[in-house]
Amino acid sequence: MPSDPEMSAAEQDQKTQAQLDSIALEIKAIQPLTSGLISIHGLQALFDDNTNFKKGCTYLSQSYASYRAIRGDGNCYYRAFLYCLCEKLFAEKGTELKRVMDYVKGSIDTVVQYGYDRFAIEMFHEEIVDLLEAVSSNDDFEIIHKMLNEENATSDYCVWYLRVITSAYLKADGDRFVHFLDDPNYFDIPTFCSREIDPMGREINMVGVLALAEAFSVKVEIEYLDGREMSEGKLTKHSFGNETSSLVFPLLYRPGHYDILY
Repeated sequence: MPSDPEMSAAEQDQKTQAQLDSIALEIKAIQPLTSGLISIHGLQALFDDNTNFKKGCTYLSQSYASYRAIRGDGNCYYRAFLYCLCEKLFAEKGTELKRVMDYVKGSIDTVVQYGYDRFAIEMFHEEIVDLLEAVSSNDDFEIIHKMLNEENATSDYCVWYLRVITSAYLKADGDRFVHFLDDPNYFDIPTFCSREIDPMGREINMVGVLALAEAFSVKVEIEYLDGREMSEGKLTKHSFGNETSSLVFPLLYRPGHYDILY
């Protein structure tokens, strides 16, 4: 995005922000927060001119039938995690639902210990508790799907609270997680969290993926469709979190983006 030499820095920042806001509005107009199920074969149409991507799509079609597209707004990982959490708990409605509900209800006391103001975050905490209670009480998941697709509502509030949980979990074990930081601009976890985890629209990195999976004691499996040559005919796949959990979240990574696999 070239700058105009006759503009001041402040004016250039305003112009850049206006352009970013325009792009965000265009994305909102054409892409829901979470789509319906899409045939896995539809992925190939997105990569007609890239052989490695097409091979990866063919590989995915051997194990998965469909995927759910998540809006590409910088919050896609957290949104995918939230949707998977609701979907898996809706199907299970047993001990895991109670465990997660108890964890989320008590989480506000934990995050307050790591610098968050209780009054400022109470509304967001209540939103995710209400969402899980809706998962527990409803027999039709379409109701939950609609809740998670309301603009500037449940999904966004819960996504931000997931960021708070991630940040608090990282800070609680900062000496361990600081060694996962691969950006030379960050030397400590609190600074990293304030710039990369807390703000909405910031894409997640691997330390955040690990922290959120561990915080909820779930297993996240990520297939990497990143255009690289496949090894032994397979895409790279990594797991994060509790390897023995019955709550398994299968995600698809494309450069800078996450969707859900089925």
